Amino acid sequence: MSTESTQAKWDALLATHHQELTEEYISSNPHSQEAFNKAKRVLPGGNTRSVLYAVPFPLYTQSAHDAFITSIDGKEYVDFVSDFSACFFGHSHPTIVRAINGALEFGFSLGAITQKETDLAYKLKQRFHSVERVRYCNSGTEANIYAIATAKAFTRRSKVLVFQNGYHGGVLSFGTTSNTTNIPHEFIIGKFNNIEATEPLISPDLAVILVEPMQSAGGMQLASEEFLTFLRSAADKTGAVLIFDEVVTSRLHYNGLQGYFGIKPDMTTLGKYLGGGLSFGAFGGRDAIMSLFDPAKPQNDSPLQHSGTFNNNIFTMSAALAAADIVTPEEIQRINNLGDRLRQEGNQIIREAGFGSELVMIGFGSCIGLYSANDQKGVLRDCLYFSLLRVGIMIGRRGFLMLNIAHTDELIDRTLSALRNCISSIPTRDSKILS
Repeated sequence: MSTESTQAKWDALLATHHQELTEEYISSNPHSQEAFNKAKRVLPGGNTRSVLYAVPFPLYTQSAHDAFITSIDGKEYVDFVSDFSACFFGHSHPTIVRAINGALEFGFSLGAITQKETDLAYKLKQRFHSVERVRYCNSGTEANIYAIATAKAFTRRSKVLVFQNGYHGGVLSFGTTSNTTNIPHEFIIGKFNNIEATEPLISPDLAVILVEPMQSAGGMQLASEEFLTFLRSAADKTGAVLIFDEVVTSRLHYNGLQGYFGIKPDMTTLGKYLGGGLSFGAFGGRDAIMSLFDPAKPQNDSPLQHSGTFNNNIFTMSAALAAADIVTPEEIQRINNLGDRLRQEGNQIIREAGFGSELVMIGFGSCIGLYSANDQKGVLRDCLYFSLLRVGIMIGRRGFLMLNIAHTDELIDRTLSALRNCISSIPTRDSKILS
């Protein structure tokens, strides 16, 4: 049988299996389907966060605790979505809950400065050594928007180097398709992890180099030390501002991946879990750059303006301070070790099931991506998603797992056992029916 014929038959077999799993999913989750149909009448696509759109419909959540999430159809799942890495502490961590409850008595929406934001700044500066001064905002997206604007003002240049498949927020997205909602900067798009392809794009009029030390939405692709060193050198030679987007990757090492690699950017953007699971973003860097916001500096005739009613809101400041005391190098290493075990043993299970050339778990530490070069439509990954879902394991629909500190060895054992059973039910390219 020819390779083309085998591929066509396998595609058809996968499609049939996928349809069966989809139909089972529909019949098993009637309340989610009903909620989705109702939502579509008032929300475009039935949601207000595009990444959560799903066919035939997304699961609707009723509650969550620790490492578990329960749907409105009453089914509990081990949660490996972890709110796309924002839920680093698991659901409703008691220390963070106490801090938020305390904020209710403290007073909120004050329209004033408190000492909490200063206390948090010292904690962030202790962890991320590139951050000499910092400002807060409400999301990683905002942090990257302001970081780019700050760097452009500092260099008085306009060109912004970003990378294919990079994601820095809903208006700073550089995937395989054009994002018409992107901010209209003068973007130059390089090839991630490719020095040879990027070097010709480095020029003296470059203002900003913005990079994720590991592309998260781009499939958990870890940058090489050589590539990041090249970007550091390029920024030094041209005077461009090197920004590390560590909104996600700051969870992978106590000092961020900049600390892991020993490469110091000029600016760093942060968000996600650092707000304790509440809306949070931060951008910081060298004092010479961040001082542009300081009206007291003699050279600042027109200091940069950065406002935001909720930049220092009491709920987030309280939760972030509580969260900062939970994050330790030891705890980060513990869940990184769990992620490494899940990745290593998971790949062995995948190979033994006959999918070694079709599917692989990649990533770093507690962030895992499911990668398949031959699964352009994502049917194989979707089959695995639905198969795991029906046995109580929830992974990211687009193919990722984000561990949080509520995950344990026992839950990893349970997940590996589920993976072994689920992937064995999916037809392989060598299935007898194809011969």
